[in-house]
Order: sequence, then structure tokens, then C-alpha cells
Amino acid sequence: MQKILIVDDEQMMLMLAKRVLSEKYEVVTARSGAEGIEVYDREQPDMILSDLLMPEMNGFEMYETLQKNSDKHIPIIFMTSDDSDEAEGRGFDQGAADFLRKPFRPAALLRRVDNTLGNVERIRYLTEEATMDEMTGLLNKVSVNKQLTELVKHETGVLMMIDLDSFKLINDMHGHDMGDRVICRFAELIKNTTRNGDIAGRIGGDEFIVFCLGCQEESMVKTITERLNESIFASAKEYIGGEMNIPLGASVGAVFVNDSDEDYNELFKRADKALYSVKQRGKHGYAVYCTEMDKAAPSADLKSLSMLFEERSVLDGAFFLGQEAFSNVYRFMIRFIRSYGKTAYKLLFTLSPDNSHSEYAFTEATDRFGEMISKTLRKSDIMVRIRENQYFLLLPEIGTEDIDSLISRLLRLWMDADCSGSATVRYEKELISPPTTDRSDRQGDDKP
Repeated sequence: MQKILIVDDEQMMLMLAKRVLSEKYEVVTARSGAEGIEVYDREQPDMILSDLLMPEMNGFEMYETLQKNSDKHIPIIFMTSDDSDEAEGRGFDQGAADFLRKPFRPAALLRRVDNTLGNVERIRYLTEEATMDEMTGLLNKVSVNKQLTELVKHETGVLMMIDLDSFKLINDMHGHDMGDRVICRFAELIKNTTRNGDIAGRIGGDEFIVFCLGCQEESMVKTITERLNESIFASAKEYIGGEMNIPLGASVGAVFVNDSDEDYNELFKRADKALYSVKQRGKHGYAVYCTEMDKAAPSADLKSLSMLFEERSVLDGAFFLGQEAFSNVYRFMIRFIRSYGKTAYKLLFTLSPDNSHSEYAFTEATDRFGEMISKTLRKSDIMVRIRENQYFLLLPEIGTEDIDSLISRLLRLWMDADCSGSATVRYEKELISPPTTDRSDRQGDDKP
């Protein structure tokens, strides 16, 4: 319930206003300007309703004192029996939200207060919208950079750039809805891992920044990094399922802020250099900036490049890609096959709904069929989900007998699945061979 402070030296007017507003709001009262300041500091109300003409300290003087000591705008409605335009004009010049003549009608008082508090809520919402990242609820890039630019000038602590490793594979293999869910969970983990007074923001798609005030211990950076890595991988496993083996994790580049009047842009560059060093070592860890990182990076060797580009863990089953990644790999594979006299099969599975089952049951069935394909295929095979009900496979170095055996095995597994009655499966296959002996055979079959 929103709280209103009523300040009036007239007991009868004070009690009347309190009775009207208490039906909808929590009300606290004061009998003078000085008492109003004390009550405001103690109760922190959402709005003030104040008489203008009071002895010793009038409403203008009270409000001016309160506003000088506050870092935010305090909404106030002035009440007065003075009907001069001068008093009203001065009130609005000082920032009053409204001006109410005495004696007032109860309905008019309630309506004025409702309007003022409604405007306060709208302004607060718009302010939050302008400063918060809509998806994660963390500060957005503009807001966090602005806050940290000022904060590092007079506060010590540690600035951390945090990057979510292998996140693109989540989008490619499981869709952007799952990617959004992982990002939101990661933001939640950052909030839970840091303290209430720390500053956290999202500065890119999978990039975050955190400033832990007063922290000067490397052990804290290490603890945060370990917790983020453990928790985000466990969460992704929970969301996607036990078969999730994407090397999802976090890399953290940190720089300690020891002196006042630091330049934020310079600190940002140092944290970025520390983050880069983590990436070079294989990700999923942290590094604290040191001056050695300012030197030109040495030429990469074969081992470091392999660690950078290879999968952190080798996935079982087919290489499940998003459409964009699949398109690039597919073009390369076709070029390789035709240039070096190799063969491969293209295979398309299409699922059609059984009208006797719900749409949800069909969606679950198509997901299960995709998981079944991925687990059954070899690690050298690649696959993509091109529509909700279609999976496209590229299978290198597989013979005609083997492709028929694979299809039969997949269809048998599907018939044994408890959700197979929700969809009918149809397939098409095509052989890819060198140009000199190019031939193709297509066939389809309906299986329950």
C-alpha cells in the first residue's frame, strides 16, 4: 500500500484529509513543517500533502529543505485557503505536482492524490525501462556504463567482464527460445552470486559486466567464476535434458580498482585483455589483469588454436547444427565429396500429425524423434531441424545397404516409442557421388 504524509497545523483539516485518504492509502501525519521533515525521514512516504501557510516553517520552506536533502524528486500537493495566483505559481515553480484549494471536497482530494501517484508510477516505470535490459532485468549497456564511469572514480573494487562460452551452440542446436531462457538464467545466477550492493549489467548478447564494490581478493573472483560455471551447465542440462553436452560455461576477465579517480574506459580495456587471455587458454576460467597483458600478443601456436576452435567435449551422436551453421558445413562437405571422389547420402524425415492427438502431443513427438536421430547417428554425421516437423541429415561415407539398414533401425525405434502414435514419419533419401558417376535414387515410405 502506498504511503502519504499529511502536514497541516489545523487539526480538523488534518483529520478530514486523513479520513478521506485512509480508505485507500496508508497515512502518516505531522502538525508542523519541522515535524513533517522528521516524519518524512522516518517513514519515507510516496507523496506529501501539505498545508502551505503554517507558523515557524511554511510548506514552501519545509519542501525546499526536504528536496535539498534528497537525491530524488519528492511528489507534493500543496493545500491552501490563499486564492492568489502568486502562491499557486510559486508552488509549481518549486516542483509541486498539484495545488488544492481549501475547503476541498473529499472526492476532489482523492482524485488529485490518485492522479499524482499514478503519474509517479508511470515516471518510475519509464525510468526503469530506460535503464534496464528488458530480457534479463539487469542494467542495460548505456546505464551500467554511465553508473560505472562515476563509481570507479571514488570506489575500490573489482571490475569483471563475463562472457558466456559456447552460447551460440545453444541457439543453433536448440533454438532462440532456449537461448533466451539460458541468458535469463545466467543473469539470475549473476544476481544470486554477487551481493546486493554490487553493480551488474548486460552489455551484449552473451556479454555481462559486474563491479563488486570493495572487493580486493582474487579468491572472490575465483569463487564467482566457479559458481557460474557449475550452475549454468547444470541449468542447461535441466532445461535441455540429459543429452545436453554443449560445453556451456563462463569466462571472466577481472581488473582490481585500487585508486580513486580511475578512468572507466581504461579499466574496461584491461578487463577485456584479461578475458582474452582466458579465451586463449581454453575458456571456462578467469584471469586478473596484469601489465604483461599490455604487450603484443605472441603468435598463436597450433596447440592454442586447437584449444580455441575444438569442442571442449566430444558429443555423442550426430553433429546437430542450426540452419546457418549447417548451411556452411553442408557446402563444404559437398565440395569435399565431389572433389575427392567420396560419397554421401542426404536424408529428409518429415513428420505429419495424427489428428486424433493434440498439437502438444505432436510437438513432443517431433522433439523426441529428433533426439532419437541424433543419438542413433555417427559422430561424423550432421543434421539440422529445418522446420518443426522436418529433419535434414547429411551422412558421409555410407553405402546403400547401410543407409537402408539405418532407416529401418530408426523407424523400428520410432514404432517402439510411446509417442509414435502422435505422428506419421515419411523419409526421402538421395545419394551424392562424384560428377562422373552421379546418380540419385529417391524413395518414400510411410511409417506410423
